[in-house]
Amino acid sequence: MKLIVFGATGGTGQALLEQALAAGHDVAAFVRDPARLGEVAERVTMITGDVLDLDAVTEAVRGREAVVSCLGTRPWAHADICSGGTRVIARAMAAAGVQRLIVLSSQGVGDSTLGVAGRVMAALALRRAFRDKAQMEAELGGTALEWTVVRPGLLTNGAARGSWRTATDGSLVGGKIARADVAAFVLGELAQRQFVRQRPVLVW
Repeated sequence: MKLIVFGATGGTGQALLEQALAAGHDVAAFVRDPARLGEVAERVTMITGDVLDLDAVTEAVRGREAVVSCLGTRPWAHADICSGGTRVIARAMAAAGVQRLIVLSSQGVGDSTLGVAGRVMAALALRRAFRDKAQMEAELGGTALEWTVVRPGLLTNGAARGSWRTATDGSLVGGKIARADVAAFVLGELAQRQFVRQRPVLVW
């Protein structure tokens, strides 16, 4: 598959690049700072640019079969990059004739529910990030794209387990998941298309 990843320098993005390359996919990474990609930069098609630049993003997605967004921001330096960046990506995909999009959101956004500790953290530190992701999800729902919104639980850098639980009915409350398992789920969803135009929660 010809795949392009936005937000590729973050933990989940890097795991996704490594696993996609190992699976034999043709992978491009759209990044602001190529130096942050590390050694994997030598094995992907690297595109340097600003995700808010519609012309640059349109050119980057043209000819790709699928787009994955791992965009995110830091609580102490928040920017509405999930909604703003995904808005541009969606417009670019429509212009380039690309349909398949997977974006990362968070458990606790929309009709999904965090555990008690997660709700406290969200209220104290992640309120703006969750509002940004909720806006992203709402806008995607109004597009004609074949999107999937993945809502992982608390992300960890631990070892992948290779198994997880998913639900779209609100039955999974709280939980965590390794970034490596999120990446594996995303690649599986690209192949299986089980959750097109759905928002699955993903936890162990």
